[in-house]
Amino acid sequence: MKLKRLTALLLAGTMALSLAACGGGGTSTTTNTDSSGTEAAAEKKDEGTAQASGDKIVVWTLAEDLKQFAERYTEETGNEVEVLVIAPADYSTKLTSALGAKSSEVDVIVGEPQMIPNFFEAGFFDDLTQYNVDDYKDSIMDYIYEAGKDESGIQRALSYQVTPGSIIYRRDLAKEMFGNDDPAFISEKFKDFGTILETAREVKDAGYRLFSDSGNLRWYVNTQEPWVKDGVLNLSQSALDYMDSAVALYQEDLVAHAPEWSAAWYASMAGELPLNAGWTDLAELEGAEMTQVFSYSLPSWGALIIRDNAADNKGNFGICKGPSSYFGGGTFLGINSYSEKKDAAWEFVKYCTLNDETAQWWLEKSNGDVVSNLAVLEANKDYTNESFGGQNTYEFYMEEAKNIDYSVKTKYDDQIGNFWGSSIEAVQKGEMTREEAIEDFYMQVETNFPEITVTR
Repeated sequence: MKLKRLTALLLAGTMALSLAACGGGGTSTTTNTDSSGTEAAAEKKDEGTAQASGDKIVVWTLAEDLKQFAERYTEETGNEVEVLVIAPADYSTKLTSALGAKSSEVDVIVGEPQMIPNFFEAGFFDDLTQYNVDDYKDSIMDYIYEAGKDESGIQRALSYQVTPGSIIYRRDLAKEMFGNDDPAFISEKFKDFGTILETAREVKDAGYRLFSDSGNLRWYVNTQEPWVKDGVLNLSQSALDYMDSAVALYQEDLVAHAPEWSAAWYASMAGELPLNAGWTDLAELEGAEMTQVFSYSLPSWGALIIRDNAADNKGNFGICKGPSSYFGGGTFLGINSYSEKKDAAWEFVKYCTLNDETAQWWLEKSNGDVVSNLAVLEANKDYTNESFGGQNTYEFYMEEAKNIDYSVKTKYDDQIGNFWGSSIEAVQKGEMTREEAIEDFYMQVETNFPEITVTR
């Protein structure tokens, strides 16, 4: 059973990389939760906290951010923190290999929302209730607290950031095409999948493209209902609408065909990009037809990417709401269940996620990341962002975060979302009909998750 669980985690890591590349869904395993509970966790604490704060601790992470947190922590406390940043493609495999062997070489571990249910199930993240984490429950955003719980409701991870979603759009192009760049007006252009398709055709007629690629729509699937409910697969109307709209965007060339994280995608934020660049090096596309991308569907961390890549376009962007509220990504921190320095690890986790001064420092240091600390969010509700022409982005993201319903998330979301994305891609490329792709999706779910009932 343990081997099966670890194998599933390795698969989850591979799928997570796919998600980062083309945008999509969730992960899964087929084993039961290891509900060791508070009593067992307390026993672990007695075994694993012989060394107190002051010890050097080791952090494994996917994000460079934690290097900056560690430097500040060491400056303030004198306690050394070694941070190892692992490529997203390798992170799940490395963590699974080490902690599957009950290694204590790392003390603080991280995971993104699509990964952590599997890590919790494998028993990698220690129980934080033994550190009275519930005393801090009201100090951070609700959905962040809920996302850090395992299936038994035990708190195992926390995050210093919230990642609500948005439509980020070019104000200058909006004025040129629609004569109006007001966020409320632009939001109406994205109010549902059908309207988005109409807007995309308007934008193409003006010589631009609505999105970099059709994957921008994926965020709005199953934000109000789960992929799996009471053990039954739920192929919702929003998922079907996503398929139909994504196929139309692709086949009518209403998008620029520049995948997220590609060179062309980054370049589009500063101005023109070649059409159909895909993953090709831009230097190889000299003489290609050029266009500009009007908008991006991105969580709050997208504002930081715009900040770093907009060049002379900085200040030309705005933020508005899409068809529904969503969230994506975020770094959750926890303690390795096999660490021998758990108290020191907890002090660092607490410093990064629950400390008001740290949250205020990070808000200013990052120049726009949205922190999870409620007091700091409230204190900075008038924060404006120069990349967005002075728009009050914090207030927008605070309100969006309040609308997130984490109860619809399941441990299956990531992998089922990837299966659905593959089915859509098959239709886009003419490899399957719509009906064939839906049947293939059903078969993928049945094969990989026999415990889920699939009704056709």
